[in-house]
Amino acid sequence: MLMMLQDYKEEWDPSKVKSEKTGRGPLQGDWKKTCEPVMCCYKLVSVKFKWFGLQNRVEKFIQTQEKRIFTNFHRQVYCWLDKYHGLTMDDIRRIEEQTKKELDEARSKGEIRGTTAADEKE
Repeated sequence: MLMMLQDYKEEWDPSKVKSEKTGRGPLQGDWKKTCEPVMCCYKLVSVKFKWFGLQNRVEKFIQTQEKRIFTNFHRQVYCWLDKYHGLTMDDIRRIEEQTKKELDEARSKGEIRGTTAADEKE
């Protein structure tokens, strides 16, 4: 899947970002064959939309958007490496608690925001 134009941000481009803490990056050329260490993560996503006449189209659309969201998220996580590299579990738990508080507040009184469905032709 190619990156959609409206999703691209240079600060989230692994081919342009270098970690100051680890020295990793930028990811260039055939980096998958030479990269050490390697981590592999599998995700199982099930989509069921049972409505005659719409099922295939809606399921395909949802799966396309799911792939787009995961692709964008993984690019961001790599580019944010220096923000979380070296954190302790206590640091992570504090960040989780603060994030939960902020999300609960945003859900209760904030406006709707986030990824919107994009036209597949881009």
